[in-house]
Amino acid sequence: TGREYALVGRSTGTAFVDISNPREPRYLGDLPTHTTASTWRGIKVFADHAFIVSEAIDHGMQVFDLPQLRTVVSPPITFTETAHYAGFGSTHTLALNTRTGFAYAVGTRTCEGGLHAVDVRDPASPRTAGCYSLDGYTHETQCVVYNGPDAAHRDREVCLNSNEDTLTIVDVTEKDAQRGLARVGYGGSSYTHQGWLT
Repeated sequence: TGREYALVGRSTGTAFVDISNPREPRYLGDLPTHTTASTWRGIKVFADHAFIVSEAIDHGMQVFDLPQLRTVVSPPITFTETAHYAGFGSTHTLALNTRTGFAYAVGTRTCEGGLHAVDVRDPASPRTAGCYSLDGYTHETQCVVYNGPDAAHRDREVCLNSNEDTLTIVDVTEKDAQRGLARVGYGGSSYTHQGWLT
C-alpha cells in the first residue's frame, strides 16, 4: 500500500510503528513475547508476515500477519500472534531465504545448535523441514540459491554458516538430507561471528 513500518524488537515483545510520515511516526501497538522477557529478539519478513524469534526460553517462532496493521483505528493496541511454531524453544537468530520460502533458525537447542529448517511458504502454518547438526553450533547464517561459477552447485540452496571457529557451507536443497560442502577455518580467528555475501 506504500506505507512503511518499523518492526522493533524489544525485551518484552515486538512494537509496530507506522513511519510513513517520518516527522510523525505512529506507534500502532505491541505483540507481547510468547513467554518471558529477553534482550535478544530477531525479526524477518516474508509474504506479508513477520517471523519473530528470541533467546527467551520456550519462545519458539511467532508469526504475525502484517496487513492487519493497515486497519488499526485507535492505537496503540495489543496484538496477538497469527501462528506459532514450537519446533524449537529459544534461538539466537533466524535467516530467511525469500526465494525459497524457508527459514533457518540457528543457535537453538535442537540440531546441536545447527541449521533448523522451517517451511514458511504457507506463513500461517509453519512446518519443520529438516536439520543439520554435523558441525555443531551455528552463530549466524546466510542462505541463498547459489549462482556462482561452480556449475556443480549452481541453482542449489546453500547456507554459509559462521560456526565459531569455521565457515561451514551446507547444501540445504534437500531439507531432510542436508549435506556439508566445506568447513574452513582461518588463521588468527577468535570467534567466527557472522559474514555476508557481496
